[in-house]
Parts: sequence; structure tokens; C-alpha cells
Amino acid sequence: MGHDAVDLGRPTPATPTPSGAVLDEAFDRVSALDFEIPNPYVNHGPMAVEALSTLGFDWTIDDWVERFETTMHRALEPVTPEWRRDFPWRDLLGDHQLLPEWMGYFERAIGDDGWRDVVHTWVPRLMPGLVAALFHGVIRTSHAVRALDVADTTARRAELARALGNWAVWFGPGRPAEGNAVTDDPGTGSAQAAARAAGCYVSQPTIFVLHAVTGAMAVNLLSGHLEPSDAASALAQLEAEHRALLTHDTPAHVDADGEWDPHVIDRAVGSFDPHQVKLVEACLRGLDLTGDPHFAAAARVVTGTP
Repeated sequence: MGHDAVDLGRPTPATPTPSGAVLDEAFDRVSALDFEIPNPYVNHGPMAVEALSTLGFDWTIDDWVERFETTMHRALEPVTPEWRRDFPWRDLLGDHQLLPEWMGYFERAIGDDGWRDVVHTWVPRLMPGLVAALFHGVIRTSHAVRALDVADTTARRAELARALGNWAVWFGPGRPAEGNAVTDDPGTGSAQAAARAAGCYVSQPTIFVLHAVTGAMAVNLLSGHLEPSDAASALAQLEAEHRALLTHDTPAHVDADGEWDPHVIDRAVGSFDPHQVKLVEACLRGLDLTGDPHFAAAARVVTGTP
């Protein structure tokens, strides 16, 4: 149940400038970085700066990137896309050694077919690996797609190619999805799944449950770029992963009239913690879509707001 007319007690996020120059420059600086093999961690920089831009904090992005480059330079190194003529993609999924080839493949595909067609084709192919790397393939891809929805630029297309490439090399089959989810609106269903996960995060604030929230809201972002049947399949996969991940968690009881605390955004931005920024942005969006107070409570928990 949306509630566009309800005042959430916060300023409306600023609309990114049409040129998006600040975000494009940030992508140019952090998108190419990848953790050294075999270190399995994730480059959170591109996701964080896109979330900051969505929240209307473009003016903080340069400081964020400088802090990111300073603190992570020992763990990160640039990865250069490579083109491989023979590309039997089904046989190459899940091999991190092939990250340059996957990024090169997607760069070329986006250049030839356009980013929307690539998303339309490849997100359903990768969705069975939704939970791989703790949802970070779908999360990073969703941030890149949202950036492209605002402005189709070279830097944003390159980020999408890298996001999809990382998802492909992290790929591993997840839980069997039990058919399609029972809903006429997979976008609404994914937001509702995120709301339940947000409630579980309030009662059990672990990094795993946090990504159940941001992963679900990533599926929500991508649903509108898919065929209805593919969006329904994505929701079914999400629900299967949530059943396994949240099997022992119960959503916390929160005040049904709990309002959004306007301080949580400033706290998240000032933390220089990408997980805080990403979760707060996802919760703000989820609250706008559903009105579920668990989102507001989760945002307070992650930022340590009383």
C-alpha cells in the first residue's frame, strides 16, 4: 500500500543533475576496482556513491571516494575488461578468474544491443544465482540500472558491465524456487519481502539479514525492467532465499505509527559506511512503497539512532 501523500518527516531528496557529472566521475574512479583474487569480498564503492546520489548527497561523493581510495588501496586493484571471441557463457559462470572476460563481454553487448536489452536478457539468466556473494550481484546491478535510468552515460554503462560481470563470476545456483510467487505485482511482492526482512533486521541486526533487505529492494528496482513472467520468477527466487536465510528470525514488533527519523540519512552519510547508506536508502524507498514501519525502525537500528 503506497502512501505518496503522507509526510515522512524528512526533506525530499534532491533530483540529480541531468549531466550526472559528479556520479560519473565517481564511477570512473571506483568502478574499475575489484578485490584481489582470491579475496572474496566486494567493492562497495559504486553502490554507495549511487545511493548517495539518489539521496541527494552528490556534494559528499568526492569526500566519500577519497576516503574509499585511501582506506581500500591495499585491497583493491583495477580490473581491465578483455574481449574473448569464443564465449560459451553457460560454461563460464562462477569462475572469478574470468572477470575481465565477463566485463568485456558485457561492455560489448551493451554497446551492440543497448543496456536495456542486456538487462532484459541477462538478469533472468543470473537470477537463479541471486544469493551469490550475499546478494551483491543483484544489488550492484540494480544501482547501475537506476543510474542509467537517470542518465545514459559511458561511465554508467561501464559500471553496469562490471556489475553484471561480477554477478556472473559469483554465480552459483541458489535455493530451488517453488514456481512463481502468488502475486499480480512482483514489484509490490519484493517490497513486502524486504519489509519482513527489515523487521527481522530490527530483531537480529546481522550483516546477513541486512543484505536480505537490500537484496530484496534490488529485485524491486529491477522488476520493472523485466518481462512480467521473469519478474515473477525473480520474486519466487527471492522468497526461496528469504525462507532459507530468515528461517530462524522473527520480525520485531514495532509501533505501527512509527515515523521516519530525518536524522538517519545524515547519520548514514556521515558514517562513511556503505552498508549504512545502502540500507537507509533502501528502507526509505521501501517505506515510500509500502508504508511498513519496519523500514523506519531498521534505518534507526543500522545508524544507531535512538
